[in-house]
Amino acid sequence: MAWSRSLAIGGVFGAALIALIAGFVLTDIKSSKSTLYCVASATSHSITTLNASYPKAKCFRVENGLFTEVLADFPASSADETTYLDGHVLPGIIESHGHILQYGEMLESVSLYEAASVEEVRERIKEFLRKHAGEGYGTRDKWVRGIGWDQKYFGGVMPTAKELGADLELADLYIMLDRVDVHCVLTSNKVLDLLPNPLPEAPPGGVVINDPGPGVFCDNAMDAIIFPVAPKPDVAQKTRWFKTAMAELNKVGIVGAGDAGMRPEDVAILEDMAESGELTMRVNVMLECAERNTFCPEETKILKILDEPKSLGGNMLMLGGVKLFADGALGSWGAALLQPYSDKPDTSGTMLINETDLTNVVKHWYGAGFQVNVHAIGDRANRAAVDAFEKVLGLNCNGCNQERRLRIEHAQIINPKDQMRIAKLGIIPSIQPTHATSDMAYALARLGEERLAKSAYRMRSLFPPPSYPYPYPGPVLGSDFPVEPPSPFAGMYAAVTRLSPSTGASPAGEGGWFPDETLSVEQALRGFTTNGAYGWLKEDVTGAIEVGKWADWVVVDRDIFEDESGKSLSDVAVRSTWVGGKNVFSLKQAGDRGQPGFLERLEKFTVCVVEKIQGSRATCGWPIIGSQRITKLRHPIFRSNQPDYFQWTRHTPARDTWTVNDIISAVALISRPTPRSLNEMASTQVTYGSEPAE
Repeated sequence: MAWSRSLAIGGVFGAALIALIAGFVLTDIKSSKSTLYCVASATSHSITTLNASYPKAKCFRVENGLFTEVLADFPASSADETTYLDGHVLPGIIESHGHILQYGEMLESVSLYEAASVEEVRERIKEFLRKHAGEGYGTRDKWVRGIGWDQKYFGGVMPTAKELGADLELADLYIMLDRVDVHCVLTSNKVLDLLPNPLPEAPPGGVVINDPGPGVFCDNAMDAIIFPVAPKPDVAQKTRWFKTAMAELNKVGIVGAGDAGMRPEDVAILEDMAESGELTMRVNVMLECAERNTFCPEETKILKILDEPKSLGGNMLMLGGVKLFADGALGSWGAALLQPYSDKPDTSGTMLINETDLTNVVKHWYGAGFQVNVHAIGDRANRAAVDAFEKVLGLNCNGCNQERRLRIEHAQIINPKDQMRIAKLGIIPSIQPTHATSDMAYALARLGEERLAKSAYRMRSLFPPPSYPYPYPGPVLGSDFPVEPPSPFAGMYAAVTRLSPSTGASPAGEGGWFPDETLSVEQALRGFTTNGAYGWLKEDVTGAIEVGKWADWVVVDRDIFEDESGKSLSDVAVRSTWVGGKNVFSLKQAGDRGQPGFLERLEKFTVCVVEKIQGSRATCGWPIIGSQRITKLRHPIFRSNQPDYFQWTRHTPARDTWTVNDIISAVALISRPTPRSLNEMASTQVTYGSEPAE
């Protein structure tokens, strides 16, 4: 059907087009029982399904929160409501290891990442206090909290309470600042005044730093000495932190996160939020006892989530087993190593629980039917975790870890012999690629050349070869937020390039740090999707765009597979995030709806479009017409099933009778619920003409 013929009744069409555009601009899109979703451009956009039978698609249908149909092309006709997705569609991102409550708290704290000196730490605290003047920060009941300091920027020397209080503005404040790995805290003198004098000895698995002075407490020393005197946030605060954290995680495409260690009383808050529909992403929670590394079934009795099928709120909250901690972190010399640190030969790190006790507590939780997830960074800690898992799985397991899927969280430094045992047992390594790129600045100093080359930061070698005889897909990937930024695309960038997402560099140059361990783009994406689902024991219901699976997806601004080098992954922008078929984040530009006279201008624009299509020389108020003219019109305007007759061109504005916001609202939102950014749209021009020749 020619458009000119279809527009013979231009006035009626104009009114219809006004209503159509206004409907998109002025009302939220409401999901119906069955909704068809298609990419906005048949030629420029695609849907990556991660299903081998139909790896690419153009549309899918959603009903009751599930994918009910996946279509390789646009349907000939459909009675369903159709929503057009502005960009490339990927399965929703599963973040396999993060800390939601702590991330929410961090968003209300002082950011100390990459602070170059203790003086800069003090300045950032003072800036925070200026922004929050009168809110009571620094009092006994409301400490100043911060996260991100790293002594590598301070000449490798741990900071002290005395240095923190050297500024008179801070001297009388209660301050507690987490190291970047959240395995140490720096406290102020006011906090130290709450403790016995002299300071108590560190408990087993903990370290109290006294050289060059007091103020830093690590691992079990934090738990036993500092946390008991710290103010306790109430339920309202925690609820706010959960909500703000989820909103930020949705912005980077995360539809579900594995929370790596949460107390039952905090899980109970999430239970209430799940039942009241307040969760905007799925949470797979690992329980952590009040006394770390113990068996505490009595503490879990308050939880509803333990009842079958071990989920709440329409699968928004799920039980992901239990979290145990074998050691500390490499940056603070707390990772437990088989041999001493190369740059600190008087220590081999810290086991937070001895090997015998770890095996026993694993046996208890495994016997109670739980998936067990063990934090292990150093090679001694990883060996202890493998030993404990082998005890419950059996020496002749040969890939038998299919029912419970025991996991090692971090799995950063693994002796080659233990790498082979992990593969044999089918243990799941839970890896954070940005830990490798963050640690590469000091990993050589900590570990030495041989240990670093053979044991540390394995990625590709932990993926099974094609001949692997068991249904094990490989490692699951995450960020460990708030230790690292939560962007999964930064994680993919680090995994594919072995370069720092923030600098694009590595100690080994542009080729990446130990490039033999790089992943392909598909492996990296699967680590954050299908493999993550496997790690949750949920591969039958999530991780890919397939019929019968949860309708979770993310829309991004580019095809991530076009650049095999992966170097563009760090620039990926998320345009919208969808969970259970509901839009939980959309990159919308504000201001259009409230502009005075917007509907009047929209009506004039619509009439002009009609005249232009009918052959007149109306300019429709575009900044420039000239030779750069598009003669193709977006087919969804007419609800036709013609090919995609819509495209963008670049131009240099000559005059501006229509604002960029008008253009976005009147054109992009016709079929684009997530318009392009204003910066991009500002250099984009669209005009209309007659139907293109066939």
